[in-house]
Amino acid sequence: MAAHIAASPAQPVIEFLDRMNAAGDGPAARAVYREAFRRLRSQIDLYPLQGRRASVVFESAASTARQLAAHCLPLGIAVAMHLYPLCVLQCVPLPLLSVARFQRALLLRTIRNRSLILANAGGERTRGAGHSVVARKERDGVRLDGMFEYMSLASVADLALFKAPLEGTSDTILCAADLHADTVHIGHWRFTGGMRLSDTSPVTFAGHRVPRGRYVVVRDDEALHCTSDYQRCWFHLFLADIYLARLDRLHHFWDLPRLDEDVMSLNELSQLRLYALRLLDDFACGSDIRPLKQATSAMKLRVSVMAQSTMALLRDRGEDASELRYIKSQPTADDLILRSIGLTIPNGVPAYAHSAN
Repeated sequence: MAAHIAASPAQPVIEFLDRMNAAGDGPAARAVYREAFRRLRSQIDLYPLQGRRASVVFESAASTARQLAAHCLPLGIAVAMHLYPLCVLQCVPLPLLSVARFQRALLLRTIRNRSLILANAGGERTRGAGHSVVARKERDGVRLDGMFEYMSLASVADLALFKAPLEGTSDTILCAADLHADTVHIGHWRFTGGMRLSDTSPVTFAGHRVPRGRYVVVRDDEALHCTSDYQRCWFHLFLADIYLARLDRLHHFWDLPRLDEDVMSLNELSQLRLYALRLLDDFACGSDIRPLKQATSAMKLRVSVMAQSTMALLRDRGEDASELRYIKSQPTADDLILRSIGLTIPNGVPAYAHSAN
């Protein structure tokens, strides 16, 4: 499955990269990033189509992420971290006459009318006891305290979407928290070099209030797991598309060989993608999400293998493509997917990774 990259986004991305390369990695680069991203976002489409099938919504959003990732993978990842939760929010099946459905409609209207940028927090890398956010019930809302270690687009996002345990209960809240309040602290960039362009930072909430209407209490573990799996499936679809776009560009730029195995992998990915998008269209409340989860996990794992292989090829030519290694640990991590299909991973490292590290 070859990624088709439009020529038009190249110049805005080049201008973005020029500004950031001149800014370096120091504290002043944060302000440059905000301004450069503000200019960039005026030239790209950051909001998926409305009122369409999930597959159409995905294609409309993934097109933007692919175009950016082809020229700058960290930037493509960052924008995907806005687009994929927005797609999930828009498409996740909810009961017709429910409070959650009404709240979602209001939130989506606010996001589009005000052209807000979303960030997503949580996942496998924030499971440590010292790095979780806890919600406490208060009058007319909930209070948030704690830290997420990794949040992309932290400098420019307006809202963060995440889940948090509700203290003193077995319940969980799903919320949209305002990131501009003085009760939110954005830490330093987690990465240097090219990966700083993902704008990934720790984010701390200290007595941060989320009003009613911006959160939903989930009391059903099965419903929570289904929602989390549904969200992860969307993320895997985006990951596959953006990394393939970057790999396609690297192969053409460096005239890398296409092995028979690569061609077969691309064909398999094309078929898996079609299958996953059909499942996405057919998904409804109460549906079995396992086939969709298995298909998108397989896509993510296959693209990760291709990324590590390409990184090794470029290293042999003296080129640094270390940006490609991050897909291994991006949720769901490769070793977890491999274990889920019954493979034992020595020392927690996939066999293909030994030649790429």
